[in-house]
Amino acid sequence: MKNKILAWLSVGLIVLQVVMILGSWLYAALNPESGVRSMLSSEGIRWAFGGYIHQMQSPLLVWLLLGGMAYGSLRHSRFVESFRTMRYRQRVALRFSLSTLVVYLSVVAFFAFAPHAILLSVNGDLFPSAFSDAAVPLLCFGVILMSVVYGVMAGSFPSVTSVFNALVAGVSSFVPLIIVYLLASHLIYILSYILIL
Repeated sequence: MKNKILAWLSVGLIVLQVVMILGSWLYAALNPESGVRSMLSSEGIRWAFGGYIHQMQSPLLVWLLLGGMAYGSLRHSRFVESFRTMRYRQRVALRFSLSTLVVYLSVVAFFAFAPHAILLSVNGDLFPSAFSDAAVPLLCFGVILMSVVYGVMAGSFPSVTSVFNALVAGVSSFVPLIIVYLLASHLIYILSYILIL
């Protein structure tokens, strides 16, 4: 059901892009003094092809990839299921993985909140700083670390390949969102080009 909604949303974004491209061409032709740029002009085509990769790069794309990896590791480690069926091995794995998470968060907190911490900005501010720029990746890495430690100790991850497969499965489950993100961000960039934002 979710993929069906995202598929139709993707179709809608593609249709909007086509409408905006053709609409910018017609509007610029009918009102050359308006300041609206045509996507079908030589400048617009060069902009579209030459800047496509640069336009798609953003922290949100990286966050989607890391979020997918965190989701995959958490789901395939069976960490959440351990709260329902608490066998001895799972209890030990749960305690150890949570202890690992606490140590990880303590190290991050030391680097971010201690006086003269290295993740603070030059002025000593938390926002903006290296910490605020890396908050989402730090959270994702924490979830991945906790999940992998739990999965290895509980037997959900018997090999390095199983850990890797869990990360890949998580990213593949986020691929529909990545496709929608790419289409939506391209639509926004087309709009910013047409309206000279």
